[in-house]
Amino acid sequence: MIPIGDEPSEGQTPFVNYALIAANVLVFVLVQQAGKADGIVERYAYVPADPSLETAFTSMFLHGSWMHLLGNMLFLWIFGDNVEARLGRLGYLCAYLATGLFGGVLHGLLGPTSAIPSLGASGAISGVQGLYVVAFPHNRVKLLIFLRFIVRILHIRAPWIVGFWFVINDVLPTVLGSAHGGGVAHGAHLGGFGSGLVLCFLLRPFFGPRVLRDPDRRGPSPRPGDRRIPDLPPPGAPGGGRPGDPWILDRRPSRGDPFASRPSSLPDAGPEILGLARSGRTAEAARALGAALQGGGWPTLPEGDYLKLALHMEGMRRFDDARKAFEGILAAYPTGVAAPIAHLGLGLILARHVGDPAAARPHLASAAALSTDPRVRSAAEHALTQL
Repeated sequence: MIPIGDEPSEGQTPFVNYALIAANVLVFVLVQQAGKADGIVERYAYVPADPSLETAFTSMFLHGSWMHLLGNMLFLWIFGDNVEARLGRLGYLCAYLATGLFGGVLHGLLGPTSAIPSLGASGAISGVQGLYVVAFPHNRVKLLIFLRFIVRILHIRAPWIVGFWFVINDVLPTVLGSAHGGGVAHGAHLGGFGSGLVLCFLLRPFFGPRVLRDPDRRGPSPRPGDRRIPDLPPPGAPGGGRPGDPWILDRRPSRGDPFASRPSSLPDAGPEILGLARSGRTAEAARALGAALQGGGWPTLPEGDYLKLALHMEGMRRFDDARKAFEGILAAYPTGVAAPIAHLGLGLILARHVGDPAAARPHLASAAALSTDPRVRSAAEHALTQL
């Protein structure tokens, strides 16, 4: 079982994550492999019996073998980019170093008399994983599974698989009293992971908005985990929007829209949902929108935020909520810039998940007719041919 990626991915280029990977590789290749590795380890590795802040820091960039290095860098490559996007470059660097240092300290506290040198980025990378599972509880990790002659790729929610790894590989050995055995610094892993969890909970109010990217092309992706719906079309066209940014729309429903006819007994959940969405708490906003729609309400939301949450629901495979959200967009903004995407999303759900091709056909036809974006038209026309 090997992790090979995660989904969805955030939109900015993770320069700090790339730099950290490069630093670890260069130190191992140019310093440890080219020099006298034993002397370097003795001088710069962290020894619990003789602790120092300098070695706690330098040990994070040393590794014991190629497998040790490559395993750590694989995990950093998978989880670090999203965390950097949420914390910002400086915030991510500080969090990486802080959780790595805390992991080293906890490892030393669990065995204060140990003279065995500790080295590796595992504590910091465990911290990144702790940050990840709090910031992206709905993301999925892609696992390459080998079962005899069968090779499969599974998509498992990040908290489940990361939690399983830590329980099996670190919690149980620590509980059973083998935290310093086997050449693995379980205390550093637990310290990094735990400090990452706590740090991320503290930093959640400062998260920036999510911008998702599609790994098959440049620019943000319109929804997590599923790229069948393209971006909004270019400006100036029917159903068009600003290129590369489907969430910038701020149109609000006008008089005569169904929002205006909301039953007086149902409070408007729109302000609460909008506050969650604009603070970067997309999953919570989507859940609140789904609850409001299931209860028969019509939350008042700007067009772009409504579309963002509908796409998030669809990407999380909450198809019933996503269907209602797309219907709400079309009811409130029938000629809006998001209408072609809403028609396409609704048509795909009706065709592929509800099993109602007759109801799907007019929505897919509308998406093909209204949009000037060739990707939208192509996706709609292809779906029509499959009906």
